[in-house]
Amino acid sequence: MASAIAFRRDAPITVLTAATAFGLLLGWATYGLHGTTPLLDRATNSTSTWIIWTAAAGALIRSRQLAIWGGALMMLATCGGYYTASTLGGTFGSGGLGTAAVWSMAGLAGGPLLGWAGWTVRRGQGDVRAVAGAVIPTVVLGEGL
Repeated sequence: MASAIAFRRDAPITVLTAATAFGLLLGWATYGLHGTTPLLDRATNSTSTWIIWTAAAGALIRSRQLAIWGGALMMLATCGGYYTASTLGGTFGSGGLGTAAVWSMAGLAGGPLLGWAGWTVRRGQGDVRAVAGAVIPTVVLGEGL
């Protein structure tokens, strides 16, 4: 009986909920911890940091398909967390909705790629693993441009 109700950490709803929750937390941290200390600033305040954390999350997920979906949800949740925190902090500003929409769309486009890249770097084989490893810094560089 216990095995019938045992908690499965790789159950899709658990994985996707965890990715979403971590994304919301990262978005809040990006806004809330900016400027508190140099270490926290580097760990949270950058879209590049969001990219690296999303790829890391993809590496932790066992299923490739869940890593892809988790990446999408995590990036979308990170944008949502950041812009919600900025709204509550009173700094959303004019043009904020357009900016939020652009970054949310970028997250929906890049999140699945980053989830896949993280998963593939950890579990892939051959040339595809090298390609996945190159995707992460390439996205960071693209975001920087």
